[in-house]
Amino acid sequence: MVGYLFEYIDDLLRLQSEAVDRYNHKGVLGDAREEFVHSEIKLRIDDLASRLHKGEIFCKGKEYGQHDIILRKKDTLNPSLGGQVRIDSHDCAAVIEVKTNAKLTEIRDFEEKSKQLKENVPSLICGMFCYKISGKTSTVLERAGFKFDREYQLFEENSDKKQYENIDFILCLDDQIEINGVDHDKADITYSKGFFLKKGNEDYQLHHAAPFSKFLFQELKRADELNR
Repeated sequence: MVGYLFEYIDDLLRLQSEAVDRYNHKGVLGDAREEFVHSEIKLRIDDLASRLHKGEIFCKGKEYGQHDIILRKKDTLNPSLGGQVRIDSHDCAAVIEVKTNAKLTEIRDFEEKSKQLKENVPSLICGMFCYKISGKTSTVLERAGFKFDREYQLFEENSDKKQYENIDFILCLDDQIEINGVDHDKADITYSKGFFLKKGNEDYQLHHAAPFSKFLFQELKRADELNR
């Protein structure tokens, strides 16, 4: 039953995103998606509902900008004002960016921001929730330490081009198909663009099979446990 639930949530998130696209008001499209992700988290994890926010993060006089999902640590002051917060990073358990179509440069920038935030709060969980990624899945996975083996048709660990080290997870909900290279003498090698990357002690762990929404809930619960 639980597996079907997460498949349903994956589909629901994609459908809501597609429905929002039909509403021709660019200024609110991102907000509508973020609010829907918030509502699903609050619906599924009861004890996080009152500590889930969006807003600005600061630390020791430095501003880290606006963030889409902020999980506040338990027993900290709720600084919510007008539906937004301005919060010290030391009071945060998790910081998550929600991207409709994440650019590779945005992932790179979040990697740098995650590094800075973790210098102040090492236990902070930093993640990205992407409906789609504007670029190849294989490029993102390569930068996380994976290379596609065309002979065995799977992603294997290879840290030669590793660029990500501080993002705790990247979730891509895309269910479209990606073609890995073109060999005119052979059939195209394809795989789903969706994936979940989770940072381990040193390297990333790759999950390439849906459903993916369960990993978002797991990471939020893990962040809450780590930061009590």
